[in-house]
Amino acid sequence: MRLKELKLELTQQCPLACVHCSTESHRKRTSALTEETVIRLLREGSRLGLEKVVFTGGEPLLVPYLLQAIRESSTLKIQSSLYTCGAADFDLNPLTAETAMALAGAGLGKFIFSLYSHRAEVHNSVTRYQSFRTTIAAMQAALTTNVGVEIHFVAMRRNFRDLPDLAEAAAGWGVRRLSVLRFVSHGRATNIAHREDLTAEEMRELRDSIIATRAAFPDVNIRAGSPYNVLGIGYTPCDAAQEVLVVNHRGEIFPCDAFKNVEYYDPKFGSVLNSSLKEVWEKSAFLNNVRQELAAAPIHECGSCDEFSGCKSGCLAQKVIRDGWADTRQPDPGGLIQITPATPVGIDVAESPVYAL
Repeated sequence: MRLKELKLELTQQCPLACVHCSTESHRKRTSALTEETVIRLLREGSRLGLEKVVFTGGEPLLVPYLLQAIRESSTLKIQSSLYTCGAADFDLNPLTAETAMALAGAGLGKFIFSLYSHRAEVHNSVTRYQSFRTTIAAMQAALTTNVGVEIHFVAMRRNFRDLPDLAEAAAGWGVRRLSVLRFVSHGRATNIAHREDLTAEEMRELRDSIIATRAAFPDVNIRAGSPYNVLGIGYTPCDAAQEVLVVNHRGEIFPCDAFKNVEYYDPKFGSVLNSSLKEVWEKSAFLNNVRQELAAAPIHECGSCDEFSGCKSGCLAQKVIRDGWADTRQPDPGGLIQITPATPVGIDVAESPVYAL
């Protein structure tokens, strides 16, 4: 196991309050990693052979030392990415071309924008603010640089059918990569999972939509990561605790984004504030348990399935969130073969209020 990618939640504060946010971010949250901690982790990561760092939040554009952190990453030859909604302040002023150029000049390798639809009303229903124009303007500013620009799209019941139109819009903007992320029932998403998590029929519809959208827009890389191995449209190895580590705004560590908020008692190596990055990576009981679970033999039903080589019985984090650690040998709750179809439930975007400033 070699740590290749480190995801750092620089702050819990955010101008938005997305309905599914795993960090439960909003404007009044003040928890944050210090500049000293972030620089230390980058330097310790460099000694471990770290290749990539992701700066996320909350909204990392609100962090005063962001530019310095990017410079330090560049100096250490660690490729950096920025996850952002594009809002630079609470007035929802977008990232400017000047600031985007400064970030690129400091060595930023990639901008990744959260965009939930090509339709403003749907996107705004997710963020709960009138943020669509802000994100589009910020993305256009980022596109003026020589740095890569990508879109992250979380598939929920209210928006998953918008994927083809969003891909078409991305192609028109000049964005060449669009990642489809799986809804995870943790953080604030636990409040809406009953009406936003896709049913089996909708998962199949999403699978067909991804296949068709890839064919329709070959210039846009439509990516579906390892949590979507259950769709049977390509296999991506799970890198949770294998190559990836997540550090939240409190310094707590997790095997991947999907495992955020899963409690695992580890008083000695559960935080980078108490231990070195090397100690956490090698000695964390949480990480080592996940590694053991991922290496364990599958249950008979999955091991004998024709689709096992491309599914590997599904996402471990989804299983733990659903049933705890006792039934991790069971199939993924979103597996297309195992899941029982449910009656689709319509979603009125008006159910999720939009707050205008």
